[in-house]
Formats: sequence, C-alpha cells, structure tokens
Amino acid sequence: MVIYQISTTIQRKPSFYNAPHKWPDLLNMMEQYTPALKITKVLWEKPMIGWIKVNSDGASRGNPGRSSIGFAVRDEEGDIRFACGKLIHDTTNNEAEALAIGEALRYCEGQGYTHIMLQTDSLLLKNAIVGNWAIPWTIAKHVEEIEK
Repeated sequence: MVIYQISTTIQRKPSFYNAPHKWPDLLNMMEQYTPALKITKVLWEKPMIGWIKVNSDGASRGNPGRSSIGFAVRDEEGDIRFACGKLIHDTTNNEAEALAIGEALRYCEGQGYTHIMLQTDSLLLKNAIVGNWAIPWTIAKHVEEIEK
C-alpha cells in the first residue's frame, strides 16, 4: 500500500507520468532520473546617466531566525559608492528584505541622492511596493516607510 501511494503521488508530477507500482522498478526509475535544469541568465546593468543603482538583499536563517541585510550603491559607471552588510534582530526573510530596502533608501536620502534605481530579489516586496499585491500586515509599516 505504501509503495502504491508513493508511485501515485509521484505520477502527479509531469515528468513522472508513468511511474511503476513495483518497488524495484520505482527505485530503478528514480536512480536513473535526471531533472531538467532551467537556466536563466541574469545580467547586472549600469544605471542611467545621473542615476544611482541600489541592490539590496535580506536573509533569515530559520524564518524567523538569525537575520542579516545588505545593500550596495553604485554610480552610473558601475562603481561602488557605498556598501553595507550587517546582522539585524531575529526576524523573517520578508521583514529582512524590507529592512534592507529601507536602510538603503535612508542612506541614499542622507547622501542627497534623488534619482535612485532600486533592485531587490524579493518578488513579494517588489509587487507590494509598486501596488500589484496586497501588503502583508507583518511588513506593512516597513513598506509604508519605503514608499515615503
């Protein structure tokens, strides 16, 4: 019964459509399986003339757990003007991402930068900031600060 449940569950995945119900055959199939890799090329581009670019990131080990943030500020030549990385309080990955963006923007404001291109690897933060997604209540105060 367990083997049948395993093979039935595996068959729900497109690449395992005809998974065998016999344990030796199922093990053999899994040993021979090589997943298809999806590769996406990502290139960093310089900001436009007169702009600076901020790349930010936040991370949490444990989610919530030990957390850190970082950001780099680059000029139109791609040269690093400032970079910062530091540990923060234990929190979630989404709050760490929001805190990284907020800290980066506070730094830019303090330096008098007005033309800022911000890049983050957080799809949630990007869509919350631009208004495509509802803002999770757990980070609403951070997103409000970022928008200001």
